Amino acid sequence: MSIMSRMNRFLSLTQGDAAYTFLPTGDVFTFKQGHFLINQLRGNAKDGSVNNIYLRIHTPNGPISYPLLGIHSGSSIFYHKKALQYRGTIAKISYTVTFRPVKNCWFWDVVLNGCAQSVDLVYGQDIGIAPENNIYTNELYTSQYLGHSIFNTKNGYIICSRQNMPADNCFPYLQQGILGAKAAHYSTDGLQFFGLSSKENNAPEALIGNLSDKNLQYEFSYTALQTERFALNGEKRLSFYGYFLPDHPDAVTEAEYQDKIKDAFLSSSETELCFQYINPVKIRKSFGMPFSSDSFLPEELNHFFPERTLEEYQDNTLLSFFTKDHTHVVTKEKELLSERPHGTIIITPPDQEQISSSLISSTQYMYGIFNSHVVIGNTDLHKLLSTPRGFLNLMKNSGQRLYVKINDTYRLLNLPALYEMGMNYSRWYYKLETDILLITSYTSVNAPNLTLDVSSVNGNSYDFILTSQLVMGTNEYTNPVYFSTSGNEFCFTLQSDVYPGLHYNLSLPECSFSASDDRIFFEDNAPFDESFLTLSISARSEFSVVIRGYLEEYEDIRQTTSFEREKQKGIEYYESLINHFCLIPKSDTEQVAILNETVRWYAHNAMIHFSMPHGLEQPCGAAWGTRDICQGPIEFFLTTQRYHLVRSILLNIFSHQDFLTREWPQWFMFDRYSINPGECHGDVIFWPLKCTADYLYASGDFSILTELIPYENGDLKDSLLAHIALALSNIVETRMIGNTGLITYAGGDWDDTLQPANDDLKQRLVSSWTVELAFQTFEALEGSLQEASKRLQNFADSATAISLAAKFKDLKLQVKDAFENILIKDGVIAGFLDCGQHYTHMIHPSDQITGIHHRLLPMTRSIIAELADADQAKCNVALIHTQLKCPDGVRLMDKPADYQGGVSHLFRRAEQAANVGREISLQYTHAHIRYIEAITKLGYASEAWDCLFTINPILIQHSVPNALIRQSNLYFSSSDGAYNDRYEYAQHFDLLKSGSIGVKGGWRLYSSGPGIYIRQLIQNVLGIRFSENGLLIDPILPEKMDGLKFCYSCFGKPFMFCYHIKSGKNTSPLKVFDGSQELAIQIQPNPYRSGAVLISRKILEQCSGLLDIYLYR
Repeated sequence: MSIMSRMNRFLSLTQGDAAYTFLPTGDVFTFKQGHFLINQLRGNAKDGSVNNIYLRIHTPNGPISYPLLGIHSGSSIFYHKKALQYRGTIAKISYTVTFRPVKNCWFWDVVLNGCAQSVDLVYGQDIGIAPENNIYTNELYTSQYLGHSIFNTKNGYIICSRQNMPADNCFPYLQQGILGAKAAHYSTDGLQFFGLSSKENNAPEALIGNLSDKNLQYEFSYTALQTERFALNGEKRLSFYGYFLPDHPDAVTEAEYQDKIKDAFLSSSETELCFQYINPVKIRKSFGMPFSSDSFLPEELNHFFPERTLEEYQDNTLLSFFTKDHTHVVTKEKELLSERPHGTIIITPPDQEQISSSLISSTQYMYGIFNSHVVIGNTDLHKLLSTPRGFLNLMKNSGQRLYVKINDTYRLLNLPALYEMGMNYSRWYYKLETDILLITSYTSVNAPNLTLDVSSVNGNSYDFILTSQLVMGTNEYTNPVYFSTSGNEFCFTLQSDVYPGLHYNLSLPECSFSASDDRIFFEDNAPFDESFLTLSISARSEFSVVIRGYLEEYEDIRQTTSFEREKQKGIEYYESLINHFCLIPKSDTEQVAILNETVRWYAHNAMIHFSMPHGLEQPCGAAWGTRDICQGPIEFFLTTQRYHLVRSILLNIFSHQDFLTREWPQWFMFDRYSINPGECHGDVIFWPLKCTADYLYASGDFSILTELIPYENGDLKDSLLAHIALALSNIVETRMIGNTGLITYAGGDWDDTLQPANDDLKQRLVSSWTVELAFQTFEALEGSLQEASKRLQNFADSATAISLAAKFKDLKLQVKDAFENILIKDGVIAGFLDCGQHYTHMIHPSDQITGIHHRLLPMTRSIIAELADADQAKCNVALIHTQLKCPDGVRLMDKPADYQGGVSHLFRRAEQAANVGREISLQYTHAHIRYIEAITKLGYASEAWDCLFTINPILIQHSVPNALIRQSNLYFSSSDGAYNDRYEYAQHFDLLKSGSIGVKGGWRLYSSGPGIYIRQLIQNVLGIRFSENGLLIDPILPEKMDGLKFCYSCFGKPFMFCYHIKSGKNTSPLKVFDGSQELAIQIQPNPYRSGAVLISRKILEQCSGLLDIYLYR
């Protein structure tokens, strides 16, 4: 067994507990103080660092920019333990830049010497200012909570940045400005500075003009300052500075600490230091700029994709399309318009009968990430390959990438002409001068194998270098990499007590190669990072790389395969998973085609959320949120009748119930790791109980109630009935507020941004939504347990079920009374109730505290739970229409929470987040889907149908004209108004209602939303759902869908449902025919309209499989 060494060639400067670490290239690796990481992205010797100082020389044709720092600058590097110095000459301008830390400051002292040039300087710095592990877990998330405040002083602009998400009760702070010159312009996010074009040309957009002078609070905190332009005649001195504090508890209201910064500057500015010359590090001349493909000509596109559907255009330019195999293809032109880079996650398709553990996953991006975040099993702790950082592909060492030698120069493959995504693969099309390279990465269907195929369409031979940044753990640069080799195969072993046999094999079948590390890039042939694996392959027209993952030491999962075979098996897997779902319109309609594609891709998304939890913007995961697993996955699998799998999930969930607290943690790892946060929100305890009742109703599997299940802690096993009884005792003793029927808010409810700011609020607040969910749970369990008492063989079990059913009935009545008599005031349901000395209704028209008057969640859940009466339900929908509905969907509240510099008063994240995204945007897609569920309960057919497309990414501009470009085949978790910051958001919130501001797609894929969306479409819009006793038919379709046919397997038998939708009234609003025979039906109760009809299993078994459904509207 050998060990690959981590990066260890550093130049370090320390000042107290601050450590500034540079590479010998002069690029920043990390700035740290204590356990806080001040910068965000770690540099590497090949790509450099994203921070820099640029000298711009202004010419009649525009500015020409030169970096002064790092590998791409050409500077000579000089080191002293107290400072680092860069020297060089550019266009007859000599320069010296000295970095020196002083106390909790740092200074970049710049000295320029020239003659008659017009110049300015641009300084850029990526910032994290959060605990190191928080940033490495998700740099996008930490940026969302990093609030910038801009002050225009006598020295120009000063940028003050405060991390509003506390760490160890601290709020880190960073101030940046200029001494000796005036900062004339600024920007605050890397999107402004580098721009989308940098994905193709590798150059910062901002350097061609002035910085934007806008405080953009997005997901890449990158502060930039631009000096005034000045005539360089002789010497010019100035300094850029950073001033860091571990804690700034108050909101930033001014540019403080000016005297301290000036004192620090003067304390060492005159010190003479004896510098040591650092031998230069140079990249070999055989490596050139990254390669971005030319676009395909129409005839080339038609050659590969002659049949296209749902084509997306902008200004006559093709952006994307789908194919008959349900693949999605994106052009380079669309990628350059998209803030979020196109990508996908592919996995080994999970078992459809039980929870799978031995699955492999890979995250792939259009910009030349052929594999990344490669992992078997736990998606946090078992990574083989690293995860990309940021969304602009600035650091090009992550994951697995490929260099190809073109005209004697190695070029890193970057943007392709086309990027094709299938259920279990990605393919990149690179157009060379006389050839096309196809790069295909795919997973096998029946084994945790990941294969990368590289081939030349014309059979031309090339030299390649495959690079892989190895992790073997959670994050890069953290764990040693243990490996062994045998022939052309590497074996990488994870050092784990939990999975002692876990390892990966990487091989190149029938292909010779030369293995090395990053030394191959540098003229001195010295490595910086031995864990950066490079494989050089000579003169090949095609080759393959196979990664096999093993959770156990002796698993044998080798198999011969091919891409076409695995692609077809992947298609067949998902067709089986969705019960061969197919909609056939009476005449061709775009919307029906959209739904056919959506069901397949959302099934793909849902299986990743369920079996290997993580996403594109949210690579951390590996756990089931208790609330999440009980919604998306279970609702999806009940809709597709995967009852064995639902049973397996329920048993796993109940095994994580804590015996001492009697409830479930907010989330838990569902494999061998016993990791959870040890706390939960007030609604969490109800979800496992609710989905147990849902499972019993659909499956009739009452034997699960006597299954013996362990607890999270201890060796005790109890029946599921006993687990339910234990949870009930917790609800009564700790969740209910006396006999009021009210339930404590505890740590929060579904909207994570509204977590209470202090412990007192946890006990005083009541969420109306949680109370409604409790009612729904109690009513469902009452009915299920009453039925169970008749079915269970053991008398004691039957008696327990009867007793529990009675207790749930009593609680249900208490909750109903509280809802009707306390939570509703003046006909409006309060979002919250403050149970202080007297009841105070919050998020209600009478609310004088928050200024927010309406909350979506209690209005929809009260209808879904059938707790609101018919009049209240109509009132709820009317308020949603007038107060919460926008062109891009319904919003969570009628205005955002107050933002006062990121300081919390009532709620945590809602008042801390500086970015207008995710739940802060108030259009959280999951909640919009629940709105669809509520209005189908009421029978609002046309609105429900339209709402399906408001949140559907495929050709979304056809439904939402102000929707901005986004990826079409992945679920987006929110629709975010394109505001720069929270203040602009609050001032111009009304633009969302009028559709006068663009809306962006939020984070992708990792959500329970895809599973819930499929359920709403099939069960509540198409109206096909199941119970133990038979098939429930209850379509809520608009009249324009008359003639629609729906193919779907029910109870293992293929059916086609033909919808005949007519206006007018009939004695029965719904009739079902098998040929000419009208089927016997049983009408089910619905408090708001005529309910579903039930066709018994016996009748269904005798049907032909072609059922005509007649609706009257």
